Amino acid sequence: MGLRRELTEPWGLVTAGLLGGLGFAVLPGGTAIVAGLGIAAAVYGVKVAAGLLAHRERRDDSRPRLLRPHQGSAADVWLRRAERTVRTLHDQTESPREAAVRSQVGEVDDDASAVLDALRRLAAQATAVEDAQHRIDVPRLLAERDRITGAGGDPAPEQMRAEQQRSLDAIQQQLAVAGRLDEAHGILLAKMQSTAIGLEGLVARLAEVLALSATSGGVDTAHDQIAGLNGELDGLRSGLAETEEISRRALGPQHSPPEPA
Repeated sequence: MGLRRELTEPWGLVTAGLLGGLGFAVLPGGTAIVAGLGIAAAVYGVKVAAGLLAHRERRDDSRPRLLRPHQGSAADVWLRRAERTVRTLHDQTESPREAAVRSQVGEVDDDASAVLDALRRLAAQATAVEDAQHRIDVPRLLAERDRITGAGGDPAPEQMRAEQQRSLDAIQQQLAVAGRLDEAHGILLAKMQSTAIGLEGLVARLAEVLALSATSGGVDTAHDQIAGLNGELDGLRSGLAETEEISRRALGPQHSPPEPA
């Protein structure tokens, strides 16, 4: 739709026509027509290309971007390992000489890319949880709770005891949130770890499948093994989606990453 709009945009046509006509007017002899048409075509082409580039940049800018894990964090380590592994899988699927083999193992490449997309969403969620954890000062809350409960034996007016109880309730609520965040963060990292290691295992298995197909006469001999790899990737993706949904329900929408466009 962007290309059609740029091709029919009237100001591009007008600009190209004016500059082409100017070239026709100032150049001598028979070269004027050719040169004028060339100038008009060049201007029109540049205008369309620039318009398409601007349209693509606007579209990209409007797309929600997932949080990237903090450098050196556990989520960052597992995500980078998975990204390297998926690049290796892609290279493997491009390596067979036989077109039939490349076609079938291409599904492995597509499924691995889908798993990586899901893992990036999980990494974004883990990062959002980490940021939320840093906003809760657990040591300070524990110290305040101990101070208030330690003063509970002293005689105090009823109104003061009521205010102290309200403070304790508020502190306990924050500590409960911190506990849920810790639990969710642990689950998210454990799933990222198992997914990254699972992808690494598929690299070795795919290498074995490709070697089998190369020495045994093509893709028919490795059909079941390739189907098994695709099944494992589907399982990884389903597990990621399940973990993401569990985390969303436990934490609420305020800690969830933006949906991909």
